[in-house]
Amino acid sequence: MEQAEVEHYRAYLKDKYRPPSKGGNAGAWHQHVLRIGGENYSFLAAHAGKFVFKGETVSFDWDWDETKRFRNVVVDSVVAHRRDGSPVVRGSRGGKAWRIAETRLPARRSEWKD
Repeated sequence: MEQAEVEHYRAYLKDKYRPPSKGGNAGAWHQHVLRIGGENYSFLAAHAGKFVFKGETVSFDWDWDETKRFRNVVVDSVVAHRRDGSPVVRGSRGGKAWRIAETRLPARRSEWKD
């Protein structure tokens, strides 16, 4: 996909929720979904912020998943282009471990009983 205009952009939390008092969800795994030309393209990133903003175009590589239902974007290839055409790379592209611990109740363990 070369310099396509994004119709809709949304990021969804895919990792386990963490309350703001414990650091929040900004660095958790998020699924980013881009709608371009009526088709959805998605990717996972360890970043909640947008990779592309309104008024910009985007270029990236993508491939079908095994079922040929979803278009998976290659995260390292996502490049936004400003209105003047200059490229800009945003977002956290490094890997991270998935969260495995559930959030605990804000109470003593003796009070956890149903």
